[in-house]
Amino acid sequence: MKTRYCPECGATLKRHVVGGEVRNHWQCTRCGRLHHDFPMVVVTCFVACGQRLLWVQRALPPKRGHWAIPGGFLEQGETLAEGAARELREESGVALPASQLQLYMTGTITFINQVYVAFRAAVDTEFVLPGVESLDCGFFSREECPWDRVAYPEVNDVIVRAYDDLASGEFEVWHTEMTEHTYLSRRVSPGQPGEPRG
Repeated sequence: MKTRYCPECGATLKRHVVGGEVRNHWQCTRCGRLHHDFPMVVVTCFVACGQRLLWVQRALPPKRGHWAIPGGFLEQGETLAEGAARELREESGVALPASQLQLYMTGTITFINQVYVAFRAAVDTEFVLPGVESLDCGFFSREECPWDRVAYPEVNDVIVRAYDDLASGEFEVWHTEMTEHTYLSRRVSPGQPGEPRG
């Protein structure tokens, strides 16, 4: 374990013990303040045009040049849908109001300390305008998708699920738990016919 220091007083930190149980956060040995390493919240948006999903080619490290569903980290003061709409606009030029995004997936990725919330939407045109964080972007069918250049193949099952839902026209809300050794996904709502229109 690397040594950690309190940002308030500079003293070393130790694991916080509550009721005799060691917790997964820290307490200052001098001033007693608690310090948490919170998971980062990632917001994404699956945008469909017909049977095609919107992908962006990353311009920034890590995974520069690889393809991903538009998304990024939630910023302070944003709602989940606002963050997803902002990331969508910044990366692809697709401007949809947060109110038009529908909750689609939630989950935890424990091995990278992330919580993710995905939304879905549909558009009537494939117009895109790559932002500074993207080298390119476009809509791909399942067959056209650059599977060999996907930035995060560990979440490919989630993307396959989105293509399956597009093909069936039934959209559920899903909850997924990913650890280093397991992938569990379950439906948390009944199927909803049709797609939101943008």
